[in-house]
Amino acid sequence: MSSEEKTNSNMPYDEKPPPVDQSPKTEEDATKTKDTEGGGSEYFRIFRYADSLDRLLYAISFTGAIAVGAALPLMTLVFGSSTSALNDYASGQGDPQDLQDSVNHLVLYFIYLFIGRFVIGYVATLCICIAATRTTNSLRKAFLESLLRQEVAHFDTQGNGAVATQVTTNGHRINQGIAEKLYTMVMGISLFFSAYIVALAVHWKLALITMSIVPAIVLIVGGCIRLDAPIEARIVRIYSRAATLVQDVLSSTKTIYAFGAQHKIVEWYDKYLQEAHNEGKKKSILYGVLFSCQTFLVMSGTALAFWEGFRMFQSGEIQDVGTVFTVVLSVTLGATSVLFCIPQIGAITNASSAAAELFSIIDKPSLLDPLSSDGKKPAACSGEIEFRHVSFAYPTRSTAPVLQNLSLSLPAGKTTALVGPSGCGKSTLVGLLERWYQPTSGQILLDGYNIAEFNTQWLRSNMRVVQQEPTLFQGTVLENVGQGLVGEQLSLTEESRVKLVEQACIAADAHDFINRLPEGYHTKIGERGSMLSGGQRQRISIARSIISDPKILLFDEATSALDPRAEKVVQEALNRVSANKTTLIIAHKLATVMAADNIAVMANGVVVEQGTHRELIKRDGLYAAMVRAQDLGCEAREQDHLQHVHEGAYGNDADNELIEAIPHEKPLEATRMSAEDRLKHLTAGTAGYSLAKCIITMLKEHRDLYRWYAVLVFAYVILAGTYPAQAILFSRLIKTFTLQGSDAKQQADFYALMFFVLALANLVGYFCIGIATNVIGQVLTYRYRREMLERVLDFDQDFFDCSENSSGALTAKLSSVPSAVQELLSANIGLIVNVIINVIASSALGIAYGWKLGLTLVFGGLSIIVGSGYIRIRLDQKLEAQTGKEFTSSAALAAEAVTSIRTVSLLTLEGPIVRRYSESLDALTSRAIRNLIPTLVPYSFSQSADFLVMALGFWYGSRLIASGEYTVTQFFVIFISVVFGGQAAAQFFTWTTSITKAKASANYILWLRTLKSQICETEDNRGRGPPGDDALVTTENMEFRYPQREDVRVLRGFSINIEPGTCAAFVGPSGCGKSTIISLLERFYDPSSGRITLNDHDISLMSPSLYRRHMSLVQQEPPLYPGSVRDNIEIGLTHKPSDDEMLEACRQANILDFISSLPEGLNTPCGSQGLQFSGGQRQRIAVARALIRNPRLLLLDEATSALDSQSERMVQEALDKAASGRTTVVVAHRMSTIRRSDIIFVIEDGRITEVGTHEELQRLQGRYYAMCLAQSLDQP
Repeated sequence: MSSEEKTNSNMPYDEKPPPVDQSPKTEEDATKTKDTEGGGSEYFRIFRYADSLDRLLYAISFTGAIAVGAALPLMTLVFGSSTSALNDYASGQGDPQDLQDSVNHLVLYFIYLFIGRFVIGYVATLCICIAATRTTNSLRKAFLESLLRQEVAHFDTQGNGAVATQVTTNGHRINQGIAEKLYTMVMGISLFFSAYIVALAVHWKLALITMSIVPAIVLIVGGCIRLDAPIEARIVRIYSRAATLVQDVLSSTKTIYAFGAQHKIVEWYDKYLQEAHNEGKKKSILYGVLFSCQTFLVMSGTALAFWEGFRMFQSGEIQDVGTVFTVVLSVTLGATSVLFCIPQIGAITNASSAAAELFSIIDKPSLLDPLSSDGKKPAACSGEIEFRHVSFAYPTRSTAPVLQNLSLSLPAGKTTALVGPSGCGKSTLVGLLERWYQPTSGQILLDGYNIAEFNTQWLRSNMRVVQQEPTLFQGTVLENVGQGLVGEQLSLTEESRVKLVEQACIAADAHDFINRLPEGYHTKIGERGSMLSGGQRQRISIARSIISDPKILLFDEATSALDPRAEKVVQEALNRVSANKTTLIIAHKLATVMAADNIAVMANGVVVEQGTHRELIKRDGLYAAMVRAQDLGCEAREQDHLQHVHEGAYGNDADNELIEAIPHEKPLEATRMSAEDRLKHLTAGTAGYSLAKCIITMLKEHRDLYRWYAVLVFAYVILAGTYPAQAILFSRLIKTFTLQGSDAKQQADFYALMFFVLALANLVGYFCIGIATNVIGQVLTYRYRREMLERVLDFDQDFFDCSENSSGALTAKLSSVPSAVQELLSANIGLIVNVIINVIASSALGIAYGWKLGLTLVFGGLSIIVGSGYIRIRLDQKLEAQTGKEFTSSAALAAEAVTSIRTVSLLTLEGPIVRRYSESLDALTSRAIRNLIPTLVPYSFSQSADFLVMALGFWYGSRLIASGEYTVTQFFVIFISVVFGGQAAAQFFTWTTSITKAKASANYILWLRTLKSQICETEDNRGRGPPGDDALVTTENMEFRYPQREDVRVLRGFSINIEPGTCAAFVGPSGCGKSTIISLLERFYDPSSGRITLNDHDISLMSPSLYRRHMSLVQQEPPLYPGSVRDNIEIGLTHKPSDDEMLEACRQANILDFISSLPEGLNTPCGSQGLQFSGGQRQRIAVARALIRNPRLLLLDEATSALDSQSERMVQEALDKAASGRTTVVVAHRMSTIRRSDIIFVIEDGRITEVGTHEELQRLQGRYYAMCLAQSLDQP
């Protein structure tokens, strides 16, 4: 085993410790860990995040809900009195005028109840919606703040991709559970107690008899909720793990496409979905029992009340028929209120489970709070650093020491360099200095004090780090560079801040290319700076680090992504800005450390050599060997000659450098419009279909569920029929009270029995509904989650280049959209069917029994309820359209911050990010509240308009009865059928918010289906792969513009010819289009004009999957995915490789010894984002992943950039062997990696300026020659 591998075997990750396994598993995690059940304590704890204004709003809302709940039982008193008046008239007591006078007086009470319920209901609903929105957002803020307060080590053991899901889906669930659903719950509780108080007050004995059903209802509800809560908690946890996988995948789609791994990723995701689906299926019987037993008990209680009430009336114990109906209606309302609360209980349970997920982070104590104000904050920092006998092992691998009794001094104002093999612990020192971790033993001193004594923000503000893989954030160049400002700089005027940003960019050699971006410093750079090249991102990162003029600079491979010219310019700038500063340089490229005051050589966690460059060269030890490995052997060694050639060859090259986003010329207007149209389509986010079209379109897709839909429709038809049946039975029962003798008793017994039969029908119907809706819902959730990921992974790269389709936004959509759609197509569609059938049947019955009163109530009352509800739906849709994308955007901001947590901590951005997120939510809250004011008016009207319908019915009906046109029985059939139908419609509109969100979500899925990939499998190219067994690559007069920026020409007149079996290298300044060539060869994009051929066949005519199957890609920053090492190496393969194949690929990539040393070998989990391993180890796993495919065409985009000299040499030798017999394309800045190439292309300004072998280009003494000289190490 090599020394390097010995080091690596003890040191699985140089910069970060491994996280827990996030790989997809089918085992039941719940059997291994305790469930987060989300009990009542979590639910009530939500309200701790309500401020004084919120609590006042809740108090007003609860008071209003209690008043509104009490209105219905009060209505029974009026209803009972009205029934008595009509019944008395039917019995021959009183004349028509007395009837009309009595009813007119009672009708006023209905109107008073309407006004009170409408006004109070509107105010109460508005108050609770405002309070809930504010409270939920406060909890979201607290969650993100608590997450950002965690020590960095926390993120090494937790998946980060679930953040977008937690702040969107969980936040939405919480909001639902504490807004209208809670209001309805309080109203239901008020209704329950008010109804029984009224019943007991009117006739206590009959009320007590009928109340016997209540304990059974409470027991059933409580038991079902208790069983449901842990299931829901496990489902939430499973989806959180799935979100981590999705976040990792969607942030690296190019790798997924390159290896054809879409199917494998969907397969991994499917395992999570299957696991959640299996959990969800357990709810079916629970829901069936919950729904059916309650309705059965309520209607059985009604039958019992009528049966016993009639006997009391006949025995004289009750004198007034109105008393019986008041008690029956009150008790029925009280029992129904429990049924009314069932959906609300489900929402509250979901809110509790969702809150428990957030509280698990909020409650976690931070071992190192970056936002704490504790600790010393000296007025000045000299920068004297000392590592004193420091030992360290990562917490997750405590038996594998990374540093062993290391002592090292970094004198103030001096530059110290760290070099050594990959994995030897160099970057670990940066992590310890930044206090990401604590030493196992020993001390780290700053100016003589242990760094643990300093305030964390102060410490990090006084040192700045430039990492090997720079992370930028969505936004503009100006915003990204400005994130490096600290202290008083933050209070400067905008003009002064811009000036500082420009100065920093000039020093980092970034100013020129930024000025030629479409909007200069205000140009948006995409997710993680995706619109810029690697070198451009690195220079902006450097500018961001030096803008605050820190006392301590830490450069971890700071110039690794730069071309030789830019590297020299930037290195000179870094040398200037680091003058008189304590500087620590970690580098594999030794040319960057030659001028250091002290160079420390590390191996196996200790310093083995120290000295200046000259001293270490003379010592001829490990450092000298590393220098020789990187020397290119250029003949000219004199520095003045180097400078002369450099300036002559490049001139003012920065001014001519092509930026992939710089407009050089404007295309035709038609071309621009075409690009604008496509961009508009890619970001539309909706198909614009009506609710009916969404439902019909989606129902057609699930024919296998039609049997369950048939069950659902059948059950709802039965239930809808019970409303008119109740109206008929109700009217017949009223008539029996006017009869005498045994005939009356027989009829009363019969109709009471018929009510019990209706109860049995409801038992069967609701049991079917409970099972069917859950089965349908779980299947649809599974299918639409899977479909969305499959479709997203089938889109062209330009889809992901849109900021609206960032990985965070898409991760949030993958969670929220299927959930809303399954609600629509399961429970809500049944509700819609029920209401439609109910309204039609009730209206038809009413009109059939008496067209005058029927038409009056249907069009004068029912239509108003339906119309106001429809208006509310339309207003809800408008609100959802205005706020939906913005909430997704805020979630993407949170996800981006957490997935880039190390950069956030380095720049002390925790506070600014929390403030930015808070401001985003506050703006959304204000906008949502303004829209709620008009939206809730029709809703409140629809919830109270039934009182107006009752008033109209009794007023007009009494006149028809007094005139002799209608009988009392006829009146009650019409009245009860239409009024009860109206109440059902009103209940439907309590779900309009869910239906509105479901419509938007359904349109999102249907919109995804309209997006057509331009680089895809077609009838014409199916089965067409590259011919032959080798790879002849040519491009013919190729030009290219990125789809997002059609006015920018990246490559122009680009023609090359790469012979089979040869190695071709592309070199040139950062941003000149080298990586674009790789993207075009991989067909991430197609050329704007010209063509690329493989073996003389146009690749645009080939099947993309078959074409890519014959090539492999190794990128500069290779991503790994949740899963094992084996999973990551074999990803995308069409066959299962044998162990021998796997081990051979690892051996070729020089990673076999290291993998063999791991406890689980190839089955060792990589963790989220591959954080299990160091950068070099990830790179070599990526090389193994490329080699196992045995590709004809091997594409290497800075494939060895993360490796030290020793590893680079070994891997390069492996790549050289692998390249034998296959065509290889190399993009590189480090000249040592391409000197053996058969042909080298020098690219500038999107054109090829020099072509030849290394020796031929050296003899030209042009630009390539200057690059080689810039990297020569043994200067005198």
